[in-house]
Amino acid sequence: MEVLRHVYDGRERGPLDDPAAAYVAGRLRIPHVGAPGILARAKACAEECARDHEACKAMPLEAAHLPRRLLDCSHSHRVRIVETDGNVRGRYIALSYVWGGPQPQRTTTANLASYMLDGIDPGNLPQTIQDAIRVARALGIRFLWIDSLCIIQDSAEDKHRELASMCDVYRHAYLTIDVARATSVAEGFLQDCLPLYPHVVPLVLPPDRGDFPDKASNPEARTAKVYLDPAHEDKMTRAEWLWGASQTARRGWCLQEVLLSRRSLVFTHLTVQLRCQTATQNVGGATHDGRHDFPRLPDSILHPHRPVERGSEEWEQIHQTWHRIVEDYSGRLLSYAEDKLVACAAIAEMFAPVLGPDYVAGLWHNSLPYDLLWRGPQWSDEPRPGHIHKDECAPSWSWASFDGQVHYVTYADEKPFEPMVVAEVLECTVTLKDDALRYGPTRPGGVLVLRAQLCPCRCYHRQPGQTGNLDLEVVSLAPLQVLDRLRLEASLDSEAGLCYTGASDQRTYLEVWTIPLVCDVSGARKGERVVDGLVVARAEQSTLSVAQQGHGTALYRRIGVFTGFWDIFYPGYFTHTPRVEITLI
Repeated sequence: MEVLRHVYDGRERGPLDDPAAAYVAGRLRIPHVGAPGILARAKACAEECARDHEACKAMPLEAAHLPRRLLDCSHSHRVRIVETDGNVRGRYIALSYVWGGPQPQRTTTANLASYMLDGIDPGNLPQTIQDAIRVARALGIRFLWIDSLCIIQDSAEDKHRELASMCDVYRHAYLTIDVARATSVAEGFLQDCLPLYPHVVPLVLPPDRGDFPDKASNPEARTAKVYLDPAHEDKMTRAEWLWGASQTARRGWCLQEVLLSRRSLVFTHLTVQLRCQTATQNVGGATHDGRHDFPRLPDSILHPHRPVERGSEEWEQIHQTWHRIVEDYSGRLLSYAEDKLVACAAIAEMFAPVLGPDYVAGLWHNSLPYDLLWRGPQWSDEPRPGHIHKDECAPSWSWASFDGQVHYVTYADEKPFEPMVVAEVLECTVTLKDDALRYGPTRPGGVLVLRAQLCPCRCYHRQPGQTGNLDLEVVSLAPLQVLDRLRLEASLDSEAGLCYTGASDQRTYLEVWTIPLVCDVSGARKGERVVDGLVVARAEQSTLSVAQQGHGTALYRRIGVFTGFWDIFYPGYFTHTPRVEITLI
């Protein structure tokens, strides 16, 4: 519940002197986010964060180098692009927003000189950028970084250079303006928010309080109004309802901009918030439910100051944080499929000192057996459509090859978990499209070579009305007969384009193989010892690159993952069944 401003005795009273304030802790969200007084409060919140929050001031911002280009907002009638020599230090603000289409004002090779010498009339800029300039001035920050103006948009060379430094742009900014409420740059974000609370109820106060002397004799003086904050709308959870209206929460590029920023001023459809490494707070003091906040980067990632031992509990938590970020990021929208890896490259760069150094198409070489165990949505009323990018964006074994949200098998929350890796990584190679973008997109031809058991199975076509996971029937190695008691749960990345050519008992099936990767010998998951691994199918020779063809004829393409119980694999399977070299593309 949150206190409503109301009129008493002809005088308007705010939440702090409302008599109900002593009984109701919540406060009304501020809808007038563009008011000078509110921006002054936001400035005070940011200054308090920079001054008092230990996690947010680990590196003095004055020590940060300014980006190559910035928008100088110090003049009231004109703004202009300025270039630094790379040695200038100071404070600046970055902007995170949804473009919503081609930008009406953008820096190009043709207008750069004019934007630097003559400047730009702010009235000619889109409303979101006008509002960002106004916020920067209200916060007393001279410089503003905006991608459409600070990167030369028709220069591939400049784009590549600036993308390579994107990690530093947001990490070193004093503050990032997160425009969560606008679907395009034309909308702006300082207009009043719509009222949220549809339910208002009276609250009768006890007569024995001395806040207002006439409460005991005047019943109206003993009555206040309170809002009932809805926990959810329709069938959505509160998190889905609140974040569903956040435009930046839907866009792939915006995730790294939010995660890398030490603090963000977030303009939502409800109010304005300050989000930092310590907490998220509504400017003005309204109650904030932090259970649904975005994940934050661990302090050891954002402010590395000591090595993290591989395999330690802290390392495991950081690795799980990476998986949660991949899950969030993979469900976001990108205008171009080829941006799948480059739009999260700055996040990968931050994790590299702990999880790296070798990064291959969205996965870490040091933890490949675990990183390979991603899956698409598990439950669906219909077979999933063909959302596979094939090799144009990433190899089949990378989550970047799947156009949709992925989820990871979770081990860290299962205690006591005793992992046993039963596959060996012999080779994992990709070729970058641009060597300057170390964590960026790859060229076709990526190869993963494992030494592991290869178990033949039959994957049967879905029956009418069948949903969720599929059953795999394990085929004995010699002779090739179906073992009815041996079944595995499988989740295929996509069922489009799969040819069910076999036939058994009037059911069509697909010939597949399973590759066990990780076993939980503790029995923490599902009450039994569990094996997780990949489901693969033979790769068509016509789709192979020259480099891939050099790895021999038995090449496989990942099509899904499986989960099975340890006892399905007869005793001694993992120690006595010979391992073979398996090449995945």
